[in-house]
Amino acid sequence: MNMFGNVTSGVDEEALESLNRKRLQSPKTIHLISVGPMECGSMVHDALLDEPNWRLTIATDFRQLLAIPEQESIQIAILDGTLSEFELEDASLFIRQQWPHARILLIRTGKDSVNHAWFDDCVTSIVAPEFLHSAIERLAAGRDESRSGNVAL
Repeated sequence: MNMFGNVTSGVDEEALESLNRKRLQSPKTIHLISVGPMECGSMVHDALLDEPNWRLTIATDFRQLLAIPEQESIQIAILDGTLSEFELEDASLFIRQQWPHARILLIRTGKDSVNHAWFDDCVTSIVAPEFLHSAIERLAAGRDESRSGNVAL
């Protein structure tokens, strides 16, 4: 007689199926893009260093942003405030067109003339990695919600 058959005969098959589904489901990877100087990309990388489910692409200028295929699934875009106001506007408008569900985070440098309606959230450039990480997670958690236009400064 098969010993395995004896052991599993009393198992709730519905519970076993549920366990198998949970094991097979891996956490979804969140794809981020950092637009701006390499220092900004490095700062974002450092904030996400211990997170295995994040994928970061760095575009150091607008041309590199344009080179990213539309098929890429970008969920969060992080724009560095050192970009000119025109570059910030062009980048945010392009991102909204190319990836309409993406959330945009601005890393501010103190410029007050920037139109905050272009972004979903802002942080200052002098931000601790854990604070940047929590801002990114907040955007990732709300990426399926509609944008409110409110910006936390």
